[in-house]
Amino acid sequence: MQLKTLALAVAATLAAAPAFAVSNPESVAGVQKIVLSGATAPDGFIKSSVEEMLKPGYFTYRNSDLSQAFQYRAWYGQAKAGIPGVAENTPILLVKRSKGGSVWGVNPVARASRIESLDFSTCAVGGAADGTSYSYFCGVKGLDPDSADFNDPSKNNGVVSDMGVSDLAPAIFKGPYNVEFGQTQLTNAEVAALTVKPVNSLMMGFVATNDVPLSTRITRSDYGNMLMGNIQDWTQIDDSLGGSTQVVVCRRVNGSGTQASYNWYFNNFPCQQAFAGARAPASMQTDSASGIVSGSGSETDPFVIDPTAGYTVVNNSTSGDVRNCLNRAQNHVDHKIKADDGKWYVIKFSNSGDPFKAVGVLSLDSYSSENGWAFRMMDGAGSFAPGSQTASADATGTAPSKANLRSGAWDFAVELTMQYRNKTVVNSQGDSVTALAGAKKSFADELIKRSGDPAKIALNTRKNAYAAVPDFYDPYANATNEEHVALGSHGGNMCAPLQRKY
Repeated sequence: MQLKTLALAVAATLAAAPAFAVSNPESVAGVQKIVLSGATAPDGFIKSSVEEMLKPGYFTYRNSDLSQAFQYRAWYGQAKAGIPGVAENTPILLVKRSKGGSVWGVNPVARASRIESLDFSTCAVGGAADGTSYSYFCGVKGLDPDSADFNDPSKNNGVVSDMGVSDLAPAIFKGPYNVEFGQTQLTNAEVAALTVKPVNSLMMGFVATNDVPLSTRITRSDYGNMLMGNIQDWTQIDDSLGGSTQVVVCRRVNGSGTQASYNWYFNNFPCQQAFAGARAPASMQTDSASGIVSGSGSETDPFVIDPTAGYTVVNNSTSGDVRNCLNRAQNHVDHKIKADDGKWYVIKFSNSGDPFKAVGVLSLDSYSSENGWAFRMMDGAGSFAPGSQTASADATGTAPSKANLRSGAWDFAVELTMQYRNKTVVNSQGDSVTALAGAKKSFADELIKRSGDPAKIALNTRKNAYAAVPDFYDPYANATNEEHVALGSHGGNMCAPLQRKY
């Protein structure tokens, strides 16, 4: 009897977790592989969601090149009970590509393109060399669209994304301002091939370096016109200012979801494009007063831009670069970047003995990184500290507070979306790729819902930047929801008005 009981216990244990450790989970019979690509901002929400949907004993994978941070991660295990449409113990492999940002959750998903992804045939037992512990470290395979051989199926052994995640809905990523350098926008038919669902809402901010006095009142119009190049000197806003008064704009490159958010809010792009009501954002290569002073554009001999000549724009590839740009402008230290055209640039902030007065393009999830700059009030003076939810003593106007995000008073907030194909697509490599369906679609739908869970936002270290959307969660269901669920939603379509749902 004891032996029989022991045998049953062992059998139950084996049924509750993957039967064996696998370096190549693609080889497991019946595995449901789901590839998710796109924005990095929700990576923490995605990680916690997929790990709570798999039974204990799941395995984790990441790219073996530690210098590339977490560009690729994956989880393999058996599905827990209770996921609608997914049988308990179904083997699941979820791959997340974070390389490239939001546009990678849009274009390659709609076009079902083969792109670079993890190569599970190369996985080896991982370690903790970078302070993290993963079951396996893996190489990558495949080619991205900037490769000359991208469309050659014999040379591109990449992977097709099943779904994507982006800072804004796919329809916002239109040319010429919201598409990556050298790439093309989706057609209306390609956008229609995607089912788009909102995940959560993220605040965008007004930021300025510390050399801009807190007494200076900044309106929405002021900020937008600095981004467009219509205001090029701070004395146009506050004629009492001295020192270096030329405007410096630390923006993101085209194709960035953050940059697209600012283009939507301040430039009416692309929502009013068809009515000639949109305006272009200023750009480093065409609108900086000094132009390119010298250099060849190589890493060792970068193009030189002199911000002391006047209005200066800096196109940064990452939010980290934007934060560095603001900090270096404040401290008049040179800022070197690789831009979206593949060329290197250095902005010679050291040419001035004074700090520069710069504005930037940043979401509120950067609020723990303020260094030489601060989030400012909209249509008022003073600053606001999102971490402590406190305004400076002289603050006026509207604060980027969690309460204002929830009520809609701070309307400079965008809805992160996830999307997947709803029809068969033939890609440029000749593959006929079917719509997401069956257990894969059911797992994806549950992942989308859980990634926007207000309970996850409550645990996030940057919780004050986010709110869950009322499309999935009742803002009055409990105390957590009352703090972390917005009362209105754009329904994932940022060109639609913000609609109060409760």
